[in-house]
Amino acid sequence: MLSMDIDLEVPSKEEEKLIPGSDENADVMDVEDDDGTPPATTEHAVEACEPNLMESFAGCENQVDVPIAEANVSKGAILEPQNGMDFESKEAAYSFYQEYARSVGFGITIVSSRRSKRSGKFIDVKVACSRFGSKRESNKTLNPRSCPKTGCKARMHMKRRQDEKWIIHSFVKEHNHEICPDDFYYAIRGRSKQPDAVACQKKGLQLVLDEKDVELMLDFFMCMKDENPDSFYAMDFDNEKCVRSVFWVDARGRHNYSHFGDVVFFDTFFVRNKYKIPYIPIIGVNHHFQYVLLGCALIGESTTSAFVWLMHTWLKAMGGKVPKVVLTDQDKVLNEAIADVFSNSRHCFCLWHVLCKFPENSGCIMNQNENFMKKFNKCIYRSWTHEQFEERWYRMVDKFELKEHEWVLSLYNDREKWAPIYMRHVFLAGISSTERSESVASFFDKFMHKAATFSEFIGQLKSFSIELYEMEAKADFETQNKQPLLRSVSAFEKQMSMIYTDTVFKKFQAEILGMVSCHLQKESEDEDTVFFRVDDFEERQNFLVVWSKREFDICCLCRSFEYKGFLCKHSLLVLQMSGVSDIPCHYILKRWTKEAKIRQNLGEKSNRLHYRVQRFNDLCKRAIELGEEGSLSEEAYGIALQALEEALKYSVGVNNSGKVF
Repeated sequence: MLSMDIDLEVPSKEEEKLIPGSDENADVMDVEDDDGTPPATTEHAVEACEPNLMESFAGCENQVDVPIAEANVSKGAILEPQNGMDFESKEAAYSFYQEYARSVGFGITIVSSRRSKRSGKFIDVKVACSRFGSKRESNKTLNPRSCPKTGCKARMHMKRRQDEKWIIHSFVKEHNHEICPDDFYYAIRGRSKQPDAVACQKKGLQLVLDEKDVELMLDFFMCMKDENPDSFYAMDFDNEKCVRSVFWVDARGRHNYSHFGDVVFFDTFFVRNKYKIPYIPIIGVNHHFQYVLLGCALIGESTTSAFVWLMHTWLKAMGGKVPKVVLTDQDKVLNEAIADVFSNSRHCFCLWHVLCKFPENSGCIMNQNENFMKKFNKCIYRSWTHEQFEERWYRMVDKFELKEHEWVLSLYNDREKWAPIYMRHVFLAGISSTERSESVASFFDKFMHKAATFSEFIGQLKSFSIELYEMEAKADFETQNKQPLLRSVSAFEKQMSMIYTDTVFKKFQAEILGMVSCHLQKESEDEDTVFFRVDDFEERQNFLVVWSKREFDICCLCRSFEYKGFLCKHSLLVLQMSGVSDIPCHYILKRWTKEAKIRQNLGEKSNRLHYRVQRFNDLCKRAIELGEEGSLSEEAYGIALQALEEALKYSVGVNNSGKVF
């Protein structure tokens, strides 16, 4: 279509009166014509430049929950706009972008439209983030904008084709400001010129919890504190005194963190997948290879400030002890929060979460190129050095023309947080698996339901917590009373049967038994290092294993020790063939052993507790441990009760004698 057939319509003052919520002080928006020449504009240009267009969208503007338009995309999850997506009408395209904006959390507004002089029909519409343009200084503003202008460039440009369908001509995703879900509702309600209505608009956790839910939540916290004063909870309020986020952790969670606080996972699966209850479990792994809850949160908005508050609050509840590794989903907001709160921790992404995003972010690549996943898997799983990984990545990106693919580019930029080659000397406690059946998400499947009410959520959480306690108690009992059954003549198996907990030993034993399916071949050797190739017939792959004789250091391409914390069958075979009779001590992690919860010598500990409050806190934690063990059986209860009574009697005697420090 020639440019002479196109006319940019900008409403005059008279026309502005026809637009609900038009604003004479709104920012001027310059829109370029097809030939690149900026068309004429007036100082009265408003956020929506076409009265008739606004009228056609009136049904969309006043609805918060707008159904996704039927474009040539799959239904279900809210998709990100892509260039070339087509729609039956401009209203359908607008509704699609509005629903996308709602899911992300920003407001939108129509900044310009064009229609053909010849037919009078609309042919071009631009919809932008409500924070487009620049802020005007004015002392006459009675109601300042709820969504301040920041010059944001995020927008969607749609055009009408000759077949009457509308396509996305261009899409800009990045915003230059922090995402604020309130913007969406302000943008919808803003034209009414009723600030009170906006102020009363529900937001954050108000969208999830009603008054009865809040009352139920507070009762839950009170009961938790009554059961054990060492429990902890906190709430975050906004400027209007509305609850923005909530965090809590019971005494058992705080106790478990003191032993298993090396690796922590902030799981945003339920928030990211739009569950009704925006639940964020904070997860660790105990010495029985079981997931344990190290805290729980409900978060009303997925912003950097909200996650910073959550992480700071959690860290405070854990006595300021920083984890060595923090796992999260791949997300810009989480990256910023982790950098702020856990700057000295290693930040990693859960590998399963990275892999499960492939159909969503690169489904078209996978469908069009059968060899793509084969090349990708070879790159991430078969690379031995950083240089080899990067070389294979560049070749893959070049072959499949992915240099401009935003998500693939983000994966490469974040490669040190998820690619196995960069996990050397990083322990992940089995959390970052590649299969969903082993992932944290599957752990909550029977507990979390997408449409569950808050009352149902709390009830299920209580039952789930009891189940976790019983699972750990059962594993403790089996470790203490069950003699492991040896199934080979391996010296390694006999050694670790006396050290590992029952569950971890069984996993290690599977590696011992798997050695028979492997064939070892020496590839090369220098003064200190030997390179082996291990053919694994069970997995139908070969693995490179490097053994340093001087340092007693071994590394396998499968990265089992980094991901699980015990040696794989390939490394065990190399050690055995190299004449090593015992597993080196630095490959035996205390957290997997029967003594994982045994603290350092009591005398060494007490020598550092100079203040009464320190001694009080230490005794409370030890009393919790005694309560957990002493409650497992009547016999243990009797022993614990007698010990407590004797300890109390002796303590009173010492205090009465005047020997109080």
